Amino acid sequence: MDSMNDSQVVLVTGASSGLGLAIATLLSTQGYRVFGTSRDPSRAPAMPFPLITLDVREDASVASCLAEVTRVAGGVDVLVNNAGCAIVGAVEETSVAEAQAQMETNCFGALRMMRAVLPRMRRLRQGRIVSISSLAGVAPPPFLGAYAASKHALEALSESLAHEVRPHGVRVSLIELDGMRTGIPFARPRVLEPAYTAPSSRMLARLGHITGAGGGDPMDVARCVLEVLRSPAPLMRYVVGPEAAKVVAARRQLSEEDYIRHMVGGLGLWEPLPT
Repeated sequence: MDSMNDSQVVLVTGASSGLGLAIATLLSTQGYRVFGTSRDPSRAPAMPFPLITLDVREDASVASCLAEVTRVAGGVDVLVNNAGCAIVGAVEETSVAEAQAQMETNCFGALRMMRAVLPRMRRLRQGRIVSISSLAGVAPPPFLGAYAASKHALEALSESLAHEVRPHGVRVSLIELDGMRTGIPFARPRVLEPAYTAPSSRMLARLGHITGAGGGDPMDVARCVLEVLRSPAPLMRYVVGPEAAKVVAARRQLSEEDYIRHMVGGLGLWEPLPT
């Protein structure tokens, strides 16, 4: 498969706001036939693309969504796994049920979508799957353990899948990004441990700033997705944002001790940083 063209059908999950909205909007202006998804399209404003009901946590909802796209457009040529959620809390605070809920959307939801679109892609010997990962999936920070685990799992699934389906003409890419101005809400563990209150609150404030005015432009991610689709030989991983590139490089190049001192300690969550 040389490159994607403007006749391709693109399905973007979680497209009613944030990154998904930016991705779906840009691709729709570039000639792609875009379908977005939302758990409740009735609550979304008017979109420049159709918005289909989808809850990636439910098999029946995934099947219904794919059936609708197939009925209207014949099938999905490009899947953009974007739907996600995030919980902020210490690992000790996070219940198994809360961690499972995190995995259900960010990892198993993406897996459901992959499994749904792959039979047709393999049969046609062409297709693209792009999954929106996170810097946390590469370099897990404090108080994002469950979220980082879900993105780390998504990275593993996607990398294995990329090797499996490449001989069948399907290409798989991950986009690893720093915080973007998406306004994503952050869930908190139901039961909080006072020992973590101060640093966890600092992390929550930091994340609020990054996903608000202090974060990157979601259109940077959308342009990266467009680059993936236009490339005849897309990479497996793309890094979006200067901070993300810096942290990824540090994680791979520094010793564990230096990484903890300079990168984790540099977050300023502890006063002073425990040894």
